[in-house]
Amino acid sequence: MATIYEKLKMMREKAGLRQGQIADYLGVTQTFISKVETGERNLTVDQLESVVNLYGYSLAAFADTEEEAHPIQFAFRAQDVSQEDLRIIADIGKIAINSRFMAKVLEGSNVG
Repeated sequence: MATIYEKLKMMREKAGLRQGQIADYLGVTQTFISKVETGERNLTVDQLESVVNLYGYSLAAFADTEEEAHPIQFAFRAQDVSQEDLRIIADIGKIAINSRFMAKVLEGSNVG
């Protein structure tokens, strides 16, 4: 079972983002993100929620090894992604996560 910090690193790498981009997005240093990914430091709950939304994971999928994770796949067409771009991607991630949750709820209630 992967540790929290191993999952964070794996998620960032799958998203194709650099530690510096995540640091800028969260308003912390790249060194802080590096230490988070090695288990030396921890993110706050708000920071963790911001990051998993950006990566397209729900907090439940992040914490629960049994729940299937569906990260959002996106491709960057520009050399640099702005902080505004990352905020928009995170907002889209949150919408997708909520949409998947609502689909599960509707499936479970047999509403159709």
